[in-house]
Amino acid sequence: MLHGRACRRGRGSSRSLRGKRRLPRAALHMPVPAALAAGLALLATAGPAAAAGPAVSQVASSVLCTGWTGCASSGYASYAYSSQGYRSYWNMSAGDECTNYVAYVESQIFGAPAPGYLLGNGGQWAASAAAHGVLVDDVPSVGAVAEWNGGSYGMGPLGHVAVVEKVGPDDSYIDISQQNISSASDGYEWVRINAGFASTSWEEWPDNFIHFPVRGEASVGYYNAGRGSVDLRGALTGEYADTSFRLGRPGMVALAGNWTGKSPGIGYYDPANGSFHLRNTLRSGTPAAVFRFGPPGMIPLTGSWTGKGGDRVGYYDPRTGTFHLRNSLSGGRPDYVFRFGPPGMIPLVGNWDGKGGDGIGYYDPRTGRFRLRNSLSSGRPDYVFTFGPPGMVPLAGSWTGGRSSGVGVYDPRTGRFRLRSTLSRGPAAYSFRFGPRGMSPLAGEWLS
Repeated sequence: MLHGRACRRGRGSSRSLRGKRRLPRAALHMPVPAALAAGLALLATAGPAAAAGPAVSQVASSVLCTGWTGCASSGYASYAYSSQGYRSYWNMSAGDECTNYVAYVESQIFGAPAPGYLLGNGGQWAASAAAHGVLVDDVPSVGAVAEWNGGSYGMGPLGHVAVVEKVGPDDSYIDISQQNISSASDGYEWVRINAGFASTSWEEWPDNFIHFPVRGEASVGYYNAGRGSVDLRGALTGEYADTSFRLGRPGMVALAGNWTGKSPGIGYYDPANGSFHLRNTLRSGTPAAVFRFGPPGMIPLTGSWTGKGGDRVGYYDPRTGTFHLRNSLSGGRPDYVFRFGPPGMIPLVGNWDGKGGDGIGYYDPRTGRFRLRNSLSSGRPDYVFTFGPPGMVPLAGSWTGGRSSGVGVYDPRTGRFRLRSTLSRGPAAYSFRFGPRGMSPLAGEWLS
């Protein structure tokens, strides 16, 4: 394996300045309901989830595959870089360069907009991105850029960048794809890097993780009902909140939605009188819209029912299993009324097929089973699967960007989020703790 192959700068240069970390500008929101009451009520009867700690590895890293062809035949993607790498992405030098490969994957696969500044050599990316408001930290997430500073063990003076493809439980390991560092003729490989090894071990844990904002990528947050406050995080990782603010008086139900169709907003539902209070920004302030819709004590919903003009509201009656949805941000008669599933479920909203407007669904906290439907009507579910243990609180969001929604579960007993992008049974793509226990989870596209 070649440890020190140069990862050259792009076309031009970039000043190496480190800026303060902050939440980037807000972007479009993939709405999810804050429908928690039914699930929380059932937690008392649900057994505790089994927890297994991550296995301890005996090696710092292991190669998963080498070469574009070899990785593809082993089930690891190379994203057609063999036929696309002759182009320059983000003003990087084309060809067998770590910087150009990462820029290609970030822009063409994950949909990250091109930076309006020069990133420089691989070892300069973190400082350059942070200086322009991009979140840079030591917490890995799928789709983030792993960065090694110049002079890091085996990397040479220019540093190195790679793409984080998978994160192990409790950040115990990461899988990365990288270019211009393998012994393969085309320089490509996937590697698993285990946490906890000295910085003199090959391949060492990255110095930084760069979370470029991705169009349509949802992230998470939580509402503290006891304080009436909201905390949001701009990446699918644990650690700290990027922004916090007071939503309203305690005891409300928090809502996230893109009411204007242009930028994400926040709001709450008052179960005492059935009123919605919606803001067009992610901060405290006077609501832009206040209205009553439906009787008190319902479970509120937000979603883009028509796929046009931003998110609207609705409610689910847990006593009858009936959805009531309205195409206007105002009181009045619902535009859709239908039953889907038995009473007492936890409703869910998401764009399951990536087409048109949102669909609906429900989660059965007794079994941990999801049933999702693409149409706003009664009928058979289009997706049926179990994800996570019973007794969780469900979420929906586009965790990797794009139009299609995935699902997730939040465990209020531990504060852990488990998220999956595929609408099927299987392991979580993201698993992390964020915030104290017993919160009400939120999901939305906070980043721009």
